Amino acid sequence: MKLFKIIILSFLLILTIFTYIYYTNKKITHEPISTKNNFYKNLDIAIKTAKIKTNSYQIRDFNDEVEFYLVVNDNPIKILISTLKDPFWQISTLQQVVKTAKINQGELKLIDLSTKHPYVTFKNN
Repeated sequence: MKLFKIIILSFLLILTIFTYIYYTNKKITHEPISTKNNFYKNLDIAIKTAKIKTNSYQIRDFNDEVEFYLVVNDNPIKILISTLKDPFWQISTLQQVVKTAKINQGELKLIDLSTKHPYVTFKNN
């Protein structure tokens, strides 16, 4: 009976040592919304690359979208983009829409790139 207790205690001691070694060598990192960290970094890079002036960011993780305003000719335009789509593609599309609106002399009110079928709303004059 003593031998059995010694074997069990030895086994538990060895198990405890291996568990301690495993968890101390494992690097534990805590990053909020770790699946979307890369998206926000890429979005920032895309906006800086496009040289777009934005303000008033609002992140809506429950809807998987980001809202911000783009000011063009003293006209604030509400922009919605999806966190599930490529930010470079969305910012490129945003640039094309703004350029087309300038050519057609339209005042934009809302650009929603977050849905499956993106759409644009113009101001009524």
